[in-house]
Amino acid sequence: MSTQSSAKRPNILWIMSDQHNASCIGAAGHPDVKTPNLDALAADGVMATRAYCNNPICGPSRCSMITGLYPHTIGITGNNLSDCPIPNPLTLPTHLRNLGYQTAMIGKGHEVLSWDQQAYEHIRYCDLTDADPSDPRSVHYFQYLVDQGLADDFDLGSLPPNHPGSGMRGFVSQIPAEHCVETWTGNESLAFLENKDDDKPFFLKMSFQRPHDPYAPSQEQMGQYDPDKLNLPENICDYLERRFAGKPQFQQDYVNAGQRGYPYRPLDEADLKLQLSYHLTLITEIDKQIGRVIDHLKQTGEYENTIIVYLADHGDFAGEHGLMLKNLGIYESIHRVPMIFHYPGGPKNQKVNGLMQLVDVYPTLCDMAGVPIPEHLDGDSRVTMLNGKEPGMDHVVCEWDFGGNDQSTVFAVRTERYRLVYYLDHPDDGEFYDHNEDPGEINNLWATEDVSIQMTRMQLIQLILNHVGRFKRAWSIADDRAAFAKYPDAPSYHIHKWKMKWSEAVEKGLV
Repeated sequence: MSTQSSAKRPNILWIMSDQHNASCIGAAGHPDVKTPNLDALAADGVMATRAYCNNPICGPSRCSMITGLYPHTIGITGNNLSDCPIPNPLTLPTHLRNLGYQTAMIGKGHEVLSWDQQAYEHIRYCDLTDADPSDPRSVHYFQYLVDQGLADDFDLGSLPPNHPGSGMRGFVSQIPAEHCVETWTGNESLAFLENKDDDKPFFLKMSFQRPHDPYAPSQEQMGQYDPDKLNLPENICDYLERRFAGKPQFQQDYVNAGQRGYPYRPLDEADLKLQLSYHLTLITEIDKQIGRVIDHLKQTGEYENTIIVYLADHGDFAGEHGLMLKNLGIYESIHRVPMIFHYPGGPKNQKVNGLMQLVDVYPTLCDMAGVPIPEHLDGDSRVTMLNGKEPGMDHVVCEWDFGGNDQSTVFAVRTERYRLVYYLDHPDDGEFYDHNEDPGEINNLWATEDVSIQMTRMQLIQLILNHVGRFKRAWSIADDRAAFAKYPDAPSYHIHKWKMKWSEAVEKGLV
């Protein structure tokens, strides 16, 4: 696309959620979920049905996609990024701000805070991952809860043992729907759009904190899904019946050791349906807020001149393999992400099945907007693919370093037909799935004696090693721990991770 003048450039609305399974959208064929606004956006645009993240956890994935760089390029593998010293490598909003866009971030950032300060003219945070460690009120949504007298009901972090949501279970939040984080994100996004500079194109990142756990809808939001009537994925037997038989031994040991954090292991099918009902409720609430913002763009005449992308940073088991949440291997349910584009001159009501990845979003949006694409990016524009004029990639790779965990460093490569998961610390005990025969990724072919499968397995391992090698760990889990240790009395950390109530922090003089 040719470079346009700033005055004629389209707006960009980047909508994202956290931990959204790509199958959990009505337009993607889910039998139960209610997402009328995302369905309408897909009908007015193009859905990339085989888009994949480059890291399966929040912070590293977000840093990768906003920079257009692979995780091993920027070296960020840790998830507590408030003190991360890595300089801004020209994030997408920084690039657009330099080109005359008015930039705003509403919701969950969970990237490097110093990058945000350079990138955005307007920021409204909702997640304590973005807090100044010395004061949770530096997050705008938490300050809002303080002002509403609801800060002690904050439940968007780790929960104490006596809480109904302990053990990673879904529960009903005490925060009313009118004050929940989805409603707040919608309100703040509309406030920006109503007060923006009409002489500039805008870039708005509308970033929802959920359906990431805790799965905690408000009381008024409950009842939209009857757990007993929900359909479950076909591969729930992987845990509920097989207990991960055939998977790597260290995975079997972990998943069968009882509930101890991610992922959530349901007691039975009824429990799995209950957890899924909470999760789908949050997806529907997010969809409602997306509808409010898109309606505003239509009413103000901005819709046709606005590029809109909807995506997530990674997936959630959402019942697949009989589990909820994440952080076990790199399965299709975690690696694949929802992706919908609406853009001027783009296709309508189309689905494209070519492989693409989150690092491609940055150059793709630049191409759609007619602005220069920085040469240093790892990703490539996929506009031609989205327009139905070329195939997707040969393969995509997901990179994860979870230092100190049994899985430690793990890579996954996905081709048109196969998924291979390679554990650097368990090179003889990996995963290999043939999607033509086993789309549910139940039957692990890693140890098969079939020569053709062994040859394909080695070819895919070579793809991974050629792609990433070893992580540089510019900011790692060890740095996360050091950052926490640096502020032992930090109220933001105590409330978000260490289960302290706001009133206790005030009583102890921490704020």
